[in-house]
Amino acid sequence: MLRFACPFCHFQISVEESDAGGRIVCPACAKTVAIPATRFDNGCIIGDFIIQSRIGSGAAGIVFLAQQISLEREVALKVLSHKNMTEKSVATFLNEARAAAKLSHVNLVQSYAVGEDDGYSYMAMTYIKGETLKSRLKREKRIPIDEALHIVQQVAEALCYAWNESRLIHRDVKPDNIMITDDGIVKLTDLGLAMNQKDWSEDMDISGSPSYMSPEQFAGEPLDTRSDIYSLGVTLYQMITGSLPFRAVSISTLANQHFNQKPEPPEHFVPGLPSTVSTLIKKMMAKKPSKRFADMEELLDAIWRLRQITAPSRNLVPDVHTISIRRLNYEIQTEYMNNRRKQERIQRKQRAETKMPWFARAALVLIPLALIAAAAAYFFSDFQRRSLERSMFAHVDAFERLAANPEIPMERLNVESAALIREFTGKDAVRSDRIGRYVLSHINYLLSQRTDKEKPADGAALVSAESTAVLENQISLLNDEIANLKTKVVPRLKDEIDAAVREGEAYHSDLISAQHDLVKSRADYNALSKTREEELAASDEQKLNTLRQRLHQLVITQRFSLARQMLTTELLRSPRLEEWCTEMMRRINFLDRVYAVFSGDDVDLEKITQEEAKAAYIELYGDDGRTAETILCAFETLRGDYDKAAQLRPEDPEIPATANAVAEELVSAARALHAMGEKKLPAMFAKTMSRLPKTPQTTAAAATINVLFAGFPQKN
Repeated sequence: MLRFACPFCHFQISVEESDAGGRIVCPACAKTVAIPATRFDNGCIIGDFIIQSRIGSGAAGIVFLAQQISLEREVALKVLSHKNMTEKSVATFLNEARAAAKLSHVNLVQSYAVGEDDGYSYMAMTYIKGETLKSRLKREKRIPIDEALHIVQQVAEALCYAWNESRLIHRDVKPDNIMITDDGIVKLTDLGLAMNQKDWSEDMDISGSPSYMSPEQFAGEPLDTRSDIYSLGVTLYQMITGSLPFRAVSISTLANQHFNQKPEPPEHFVPGLPSTVSTLIKKMMAKKPSKRFADMEELLDAIWRLRQITAPSRNLVPDVHTISIRRLNYEIQTEYMNNRRKQERIQRKQRAETKMPWFARAALVLIPLALIAAAAAYFFSDFQRRSLERSMFAHVDAFERLAANPEIPMERLNVESAALIREFTGKDAVRSDRIGRYVLSHINYLLSQRTDKEKPADGAALVSAESTAVLENQISLLNDEIANLKTKVVPRLKDEIDAAVREGEAYHSDLISAQHDLVKSRADYNALSKTREEELAASDEQKLNTLRQRLHQLVITQRFSLARQMLTTELLRSPRLEEWCTEMMRRINFLDRVYAVFSGDDVDLEKITQEEAKAAYIELYGDDGRTAETILCAFETLRGDYDKAAQLRPEDPEIPATANAVAEELVSAARALHAMGEKKLPAMFAKTMSRLPKTPQTTAAAATINVLFAGFPQKN
């Protein structure tokens, strides 16, 4: 017997399963409604629950979003498939329900009800709006360190509660069984393998997920809460590093790794990982239970102490056994921490200033005084130098006037030049070599000019011994200057030039490397952008297929208001699909207009011909500018015959796209029926497939269904 709710008045209707996929008149509201094609379609009733949509499936059964009729609340309804209806599977299923029903904790999924209907065992649980830790890891690869500790802390609190209340061991802690709500609260699910410690026996089956099982769980030894600590440590390792500690093809190899092999240290994956976090993970994953934390209380205390260091703000760390915060906002925390560190640096600087030793404070006073004294000495020396230069220029000018006067004898010039040289080439520190060289060179030039003019015919030298000494002194100074240039200045300039060349070459090399990095980064960015666009396009296409499947069900059951509501909701969620949603809204309105032609009469759309449909439409609306093909195409769409609709409007790409989506949905439903042990395909499947146009996708779908159910009728 198949029970379902009328989509118009929610009256519960019961029909034979052989009528699945057909139509029936609701006894309450007298409207023609479509009978669900399978036992688990939307609207079907199991026990006290109405199925709304499918959430997911696993090895044990299928999970649906359902509404509890008596209490009008949403629940997650887990149905055990016929394929797994063995004595052991039913016992495990009931064990999960009982274990969950006994416990009530903010971090555990609560069980509401368990029962059996028409040979199907089911269990109703809390419906969680969120995602599994596994799906988040698949999307983000790694979890921030403190948030990973935050998640582990909540799971540990759930396990601590289960152990303290019922001595219950979960035995299957892994990311698949950890849910994270939209508010950031962690929920531990799937207590199907949970076992009371006193129920252990030597002949028990080894159960759990091999990648997360403790060594003693592989060995079939008695377990306690430390086994769950090991599995939780593997989960924390995966969240921090982005990979499992042990991976192997066979279970025996994986078990050997858990027994004997040390995992790669997590700090190798995460440079800069605090050593305390690495130590925590290693202790949780110790091979021997005695080396791990003694119980969940000790683990929770260690995590709480560690988060005092890793958390950006201690105010955001919940106390042990108190979950009181929402999902952590790490951007706000990081900003808060930066401001806090800045304040601490300022405070440290102020404390350092107040506690400065006496000699440092004396240095702060003496250094400025020394700088002032040095500046005063420099300015005094500069004043003396300038005074000396003014005096030198005055004496040289006077000597130049004497040398220019031909009446002044050469002997007097020699005496004056010797006195001038002694005056400005002395060993006084104020007199620089530059001044001395200038005086010597200029006096020598003036004397040579007079010597050339007064040179006697026999070439006798008129330069006195003092002039010769002056020239020798000048030559000596020039030789010293040349030697200084060769030994000090030239090598130093050469070294500076070589260093500048090397530095320029290094800068050039860095520039070339930076250019290569920029080109590579730009290429990587373009590749990532392209990949992202492809992923978005694939996601949009998958979402469109799902929407087409839902619209198909709503159209053939004439639920146009729900179709409009769904499109409006999707338009708000996915702005990228705005154009498609707008076009579908226009089509739904037109289909509603076409259906209104027949809604007043108690007639079957299947028995109306195309000519009658076109005539009825024109009679009601007149000539509204639409072609006959458009009207007939809408009529065939209402009947679910996309083959004829495609023939009427071959230029419309949305018709074959919808047909492909319907074919995909039929294949998924056929696989579910086959997995439940069904041997015959419902007639509705064959009828629906025969009404789809032949495209590569529909042809492949027909072949798949043909393999699952031998004898599937093919369309001629």
